[in-house]
Amino acid sequence: MRRIHFRLTSGMISIVAVSFVAALYLVSCTSAPHTESDQQLRQKSAQATQQLKQQSKDALADARVAAAKAERKVNAIAAGVKDGMRSGGSAGASAPVNINTASVSELDSLPGISEAKARQIVTHRPYSGAHQLVDRGLLTQSQYDAVAPRIVAP
Repeated sequence: MRRIHFRLTSGMISIVAVSFVAALYLVSCTSAPHTESDQQLRQKSAQATQQLKQQSKDALADARVAAAKAERKVNAIAAGVKDGMRSGGSAGASAPVNINTASVSELDSLPGISEAKARQIVTHRPYSGAHQLVDRGLLTQSQYDAVAPRIVAP
């Protein structure tokens, strides 16, 4: 077998070095527009993400409002059903319910008061006045207005 030996001369090294520098220059020149384009893509995607983030926040706020409205309607329907089931012809003629001594089921029988809400009322006893249900955030004013004629807190 025969071996071929190459000797690099200083001229050849110079040509390789110049070629390498020229290649680097060409790569850097051709990549500059791509850098701008990449930067533009980055800015556009950041803007789109920011818009989607705001739209998501808005949709979440709308969903919370809708859920609160739906909850109020469901509570009103449930209270109406309970009232209809309990009334034997004389609606509202029962004795007032003492919120300091009433059981969960007695509180649950009040219009607009769910079993979970009744448990919260029992947990936060004692009350010096019936309006403390609103003051303590257990009932909204409209919920309180619906039950106020039927509750006491002596």
